[in-house]
Amino acid sequence: MTSAKMPLLRAEPLYRDVASHTGIRWELLAACDWMQCKARHGYSPVYGEKLGTVNLDDTCYRTKSAALEQCASDLVQLARSVYQLDIATSHELTVRDLARVFAAFRWGGLLKLHNTSAMDFPYSVAGLTADHTHMRWPNIDAPNAPDKPGGRFRQPFGAVPVVLGLNYQALM
Repeated sequence: MTSAKMPLLRAEPLYRDVASHTGIRWELLAACDWMQCKARHGYSPVYGEKLGTVNLDDTCYRTKSAALEQCASDLVQLARSVYQLDIATSHELTVRDLARVFAAFRWGGLLKLHNTSAMDFPYSVAGLTADHTHMRWPNIDAPNAPDKPGGRFRQPFGAVPVVLGLNYQALM
């Protein structure tokens, strides 16, 4: 977590500014930035691509703030449409709801469609507890899964541990 915390805290003013436009907590944007591109300067947290790169969907983000704005919008829309969560309130969420937010962000409605808990989704919860280590992507037979279903999740921790590591006080 130390490797994530320092660059995220340095960028906190940017995350706070962008988050203030949508009402979400800055820690959610910071976690997206870490999970998608390790918060690297010059990279977008939307797809993890270099800023200025034209994506397959013809989008192009020239600044980190523009990319973070898109992430904030996606977080709000996907959490609402997939799990009926209103995260644009700046209120703390439960750990389970945080997991749902990041599951919706990464895989949209696939987990819900296949009756798979967001608490089984490594992008959200890897490293959260001892039971959440050495996780694999859910083995869902879906041709549009953005990651390799059943494959090993290669990062040491997911988005929820990042958020909690930034002193976010999740509700019980």
